Amino acid sequence: MRQRWLTGIGVLASLAVLGLVLNAFSSLPPKEGAAAQESATRERVISVSGEGRVTLPPDRATLTLGVEVFDPDAAAAQQAVANRMTAVLAVFRQAGIPDNSIKTVLYTISVERDWQQPGAPVTGYRVTQLIDVQVQPVDRVGQVLTQAVQAGANVVQQVSFSVSSPAAALRQARELAVRDAHDKAAQLAQLAGVGLGEPLRIVESVSAPPVPVPAARDAVEVAPVPAGETTVVVSVSIDYAIR
Repeated sequence: MRQRWLTGIGVLASLAVLGLVLNAFSSLPPKEGAAAQESATRERVISVSGEGRVTLPPDRATLTLGVEVFDPDAAAAQQAVANRMTAVLAVFRQAGIPDNSIKTVLYTISVERDWQQPGAPVTGYRVTQLIDVQVQPVDRVGQVLTQAVQAGANVVQQVSFSVSSPAAALRQARELAVRDAHDKAAQLAQLAGVGLGEPLRIVESVSAPPVPVPAARDAVEVAPVPAGETTVVVSVSIDYAIR
């Protein structure tokens, strides 16, 4: 009898605790439920992307070129590269290109071995120095390249063209991208039979890459280098509210 009495007390206690828990949940402020409903409403959006492109002629060229020398003696190879590079730099200075438009982008000394022989003896050293040179206006590129090769540059890695001041083109491309996204969203809203609200989220990405013109690694003579055109691209992703 005593055991049944204790069991009954335990059941009553459990029911009392359960009642307290249910009462606590039922007494939550209604504000939390309203916030959840508001969050669900905000998720009703139309997500679109837009793109704007503006094409314009480049006004700046970047030349990547330099000197490469192989010699059995490391010091001799370094000196030969230094002598040739001095002559190449003199060409750019005579062309009126300022020193702050010229910078070294690569200087390497590599050991070469004869892997066909026992012990792979060292056969010599290859020294390479590459520089970036910014040239304006771009119609001077062919002439400057030819003179640099004649002065001793035997590596012309790349010529790229870009726009030095793309701000105006970026603004125009941005307007086109946003207009494109809005037109898409308006059409989707009309097709879905809903109203188009204000934009809730806007993400932009910009691409205005240089236009590369690959060149021969071992330069003997330089052909004419047309500049072509540069395209500034702005992409946007926009979430519009549904009304």
